[in-house]
Amino acid sequence: MSLTQKTPSGKRQQLIDKATELFSKEGYHAVGVDRIITESGVAKMTLYNHFASKSELVLAVLKQREESAADSLRAFVNGYEQPLERIKAVFLWHETWFKEATFCGCMFINAASEFPDHGDAIHRASAAQKEHVTALLGELLADMFEPAVAARLAAQLLILVDGATVTAQISGNPDSAMTAWDIARQLIAAQQSTLAGHVAP
Repeated sequence: MSLTQKTPSGKRQQLIDKATELFSKEGYHAVGVDRIITESGVAKMTLYNHFASKSELVLAVLKQREESAADSLRAFVNGYEQPLERIKAVFLWHETWFKEATFCGCMFINAASEFPDHGDAIHRASAAQKEHVTALLGELLADMFEPAVAARLAAQLLILVDGATVTAQISGNPDSAMTAWDIARQLIAAQQSTLAGHVAP
């Protein structure tokens, strides 16, 4: 599994691809526009013809990253049929990602950290990505629980997914994904047990 997306060629795409590589490895504030221009081989005027500011470039990077990750994750999940296995697939997908040589953590978590103002467009884009992952988890859980329960569990599972991602980034150990899944499975089983206990004999 790779988050690398086949994208159109062209100067704009060269800039996005190089910026993605540098931002993911070194952070957003640490990488300047001049370095992106130099390493992408694109003229400064060309960059500003496509992006009015560095912030616009960051947003374009995050947009492409979200689309490629979402497509990859959904395709992976769709390889499974049973509801519980489809939820587990979310964690398996992350485990595979954590094992990639290019894994440097979540670009959205890192962006939210570097742009902490909740009103900032970059922070909002990062928050929106987390909302979309939560929505996917909610869809998967809705095959097992009523909407309110599915929504609550989805929020809990997102915390586990993101916690596993940060742990893998810090420790370099991809096992955090399956550790998170063990906890998620217990939460799901506990909810099933609770609901079964409320069923009239």
